[in-house]
Amino acid sequence: MNARSEWYRSGFLKQFLALLLLVFPMVASPSLSAKEEGEHPEITVNVQPDSVLVGDRIRCMVTVYHLEREVAAIEGLNRSDTLSEHSFELISRKHSSSLLPSGPGNEVFELEYAVFGNGRQLLPPFMLVLRDVEGRITKKVAYTPSASVFVQALTDSSMRDLRPIKPPLKASIPFLLMLIVIFGVSGAAGLVLLLLFLLKRTVRNSAEDVDSGHVAQRKLRKLGSSLSAGMPPHECYEELSNIMRTFLENHYRISALEAVTQEIERDLKKLGVAGFESIMNLLKQADLVKFADSRPDVEESRQSLNKASEVIRFTRASKVER
Repeated sequence: MNARSEWYRSGFLKQFLALLLLVFPMVASPSLSAKEEGEHPEITVNVQPDSVLVGDRIRCMVTVYHLEREVAAIEGLNRSDTLSEHSFELISRKHSSSLLPSGPGNEVFELEYAVFGNGRQLLPPFMLVLRDVEGRITKKVAYTPSASVFVQALTDSSMRDLRPIKPPLKASIPFLLMLIVIFGVSGAAGLVLLLLFLLKRTVRNSAEDVDSGHVAQRKLRKLGSSLSAGMPPHECYEELSNIMRTFLENHYRISALEAVTQEIERDLKKLGVAGFESIMNLLKQADLVKFADSRPDVEESRQSLNKASEVIRFTRASKVER
């Protein structure tokens, strides 16, 4: 009984020790890896494009993997401690962060550089700073990217003399295109002239169709009604002069509205107008009222209106007989 119990104890102890050796690495491994991850965060750098001309811009993506409760930041981007850093000018920077399903943090820094210099240029180093949730710095890592950019010169470096300035090239216009443009412009100009001619002819025909004597008679009747309603005689003579001048200009095609009485008299004599003396007496009497302060009464004004109506009627009748 004692031998069996001793064997059982020694066998149980051996099994417990074997199980402990198997479980210990599995328990210790996550803590060790987490410790190593906390001490050495994973950093990857990608740059696009990897070949540019002097002054072009590149896009640099810096990805940082770290512990869950840490916040990463990149510092020292504007330093110029090395020769390669003089070839990079920081234009803009963006920062985004996220948490992976397993717990560690993932932060991406997007940097935009303007690149100068010549030949192969290494990306400038930077300082990665890790902070805890309370803002205290937990670790600083100086990182030098292994990525590089090849910068091409704008001109051939072997060139020593200035090249002669070439004269500007003359634009070659096809002959057929020139003919089309010339004929098109000429056709458009001809069409505009034709439209203007037709419009002018239409206006002239419509003006000829209007009976100037009939229009003048209607205006004289309206003026007589205004005189009976109390219109002053001197205003009546001024309106009578305008009616007669308009009739003479439209009927005989002379400039009567803007001309003085002597000019109208000269033009009517040249045309041999019938009723010439009566027309001139009416115009001269209207000039006396307007310029010599003549004051006719209402009856004299009415007689002048009747005389003007007879002159216009006689002129229209003589034109019909011709």
